[in-house]
Amino acid sequence: MNCYDCHAAAGAAVPAVAVCHGCSSGLCPAHLLITRPEIHRPNGVGVVHAPARARRVWCATCHAAQAAGAPAVSTA
Repeated sequence: MNCYDCHAAAGAAVPAVAVCHGCSSGLCPAHLLITRPEIHRPNGVGVVHAPARARRVWCATCHAAQAAGAPAVSTA
């Protein structure tokens, strides 16, 4: 799989190292963004936080949409 952003911008075939959490596009190291959200799990009357933060990989388009408050759409 190749990086979608490299292909769209310059027609380059750069190998992808990750897949976007929102749109499942292949991403090279230059085009991926990683967030570390805290996972909340309801537990009775309180909220429990996971002991470690999750890792989510985004393309620039999905990261901007998610940061603007749009819900992430996952095909998985």
